[in-house]
Amino acid sequence: MSSRITSNMLSSNYLRNMKRNMNNMQTLQNQLASGKEINKASDNPYKASRSMQLHSEISYNTQYNENIKDTSNWLDTTDTALSQMGNIFGRIETLLVNAGNGTYGDDEKSAIKDEIKEKINELSQVLNTSFDGSYIFGGTKTNSKPTTVVDGVLKYADKNGNGITKTSTGMSIDLSTSPIESSLIPSNNMKIEEINKTGNNVTITIKDYTTATAPTTSTTTVDLTKVGTVTPPATKPETLESLFATALAPNFNSNDVNKVVTSYSSFDQINSDLNVDISEGVKTVYNKNAVDILEFKDKNGKSINVSDLLSNIIDHLNAGGDSKSLITTDLADIQSVTANLLQKRSEVGTMQNRMDSAQANNETQNYNMTDILSKTEDIDFADKTMEYSIMQTVYTAALQTSAKVLPMTILSYL
Repeated sequence: MSSRITSNMLSSNYLRNMKRNMNNMQTLQNQLASGKEINKASDNPYKASRSMQLHSEISYNTQYNENIKDTSNWLDTTDTALSQMGNIFGRIETLLVNAGNGTYGDDEKSAIKDEIKEKINELSQVLNTSFDGSYIFGGTKTNSKPTTVVDGVLKYADKNGNGITKTSTGMSIDLSTSPIESSLIPSNNMKIEEINKTGNNVTITIKDYTTATAPTTSTTTVDLTKVGTVTPPATKPETLESLFATALAPNFNSNDVNKVVTSYSSFDQINSDLNVDISEGVKTVYNKNAVDILEFKDKNGKSINVSDLLSNIIDHLNAGGDSKSLITTDLADIQSVTANLLQKRSEVGTMQNRMDSAQANNETQNYNMTDILSKTEDIDFADKTMEYSIMQTVYTAALQTSAKVLPMTILSYL
């Protein structure tokens, strides 16, 4: 069976092929103009998706390196501040050695005391060092100073710059040695009636309010020489209530326990870590806060509070003060402070090394991903130029062929 080819069919096929050739030429023109293999997702969905993913990863790594750059500058500032603090305590150590000179009288010790007071102010100033508008030793409380000096005493500062009264170390009671822990659960309806201290003992009076008659009273005595650990730690204002699971009696003597933090949220913020993203899924702490500097344990496990230590030194330098402690306990503790500062500087140096390593790793990854991205979306100009020349030749030949093959119309004779 034969098919009849009409002039209309020839024209339609010709126009369809010419349109396809024109589209191919336009694609090549766009590629040569942009230098990219794909200019819209429909050109090649797989390559478009891969290209977008690579662009995102490169952008993330670039931001990580910006984070590292800022963090490195922060750590440089921290190291400088720690060095300055080391100089301060080095001078205090020298002054203590001088104060131990048997020929020094009250006047000489008074001069030393005045200089140490100035060093306390200088220490607070260094602890309030800022970088790019943030206080580097303030933990998450970066918008206000972490320390202040009140009446010559170094203290943590709240958001308004007022000194914070913080819990001293004190003693704590291990309730597992007495029945008080189990008897004071809320369902037992037990309440603390009285807490008294006599010598080394603390007596806790408990009343049972479950009976209809007069409450039953029982006492528990704890020897302070055999104390253990309070849980939760006695650092928050609500500790005693949560500890005994009941409200304290009105006649509770507040002098029997340590003073609590008046602005716990500020202290909690100061005693916080700052984190930074340095690569995909990697977050690291990069700060040292004021608590790291002012409160620590020495190599023997002794707790040292720098503020208390400096206050004690001032007291020992007063007329009639304990001069012997200046060159014994005080001097040893100041040396421990210096050792702690050296340890913190070492930790800061370790952080710097990690930043440098992460930055180098990110740069290597970016180089590799940029190379892959180029192979994914960039064109080979030589190949594309050759393809475009071929397409032009095909297009010209098609025009010439159509002029001879397509049937003549009456318009051709006009």
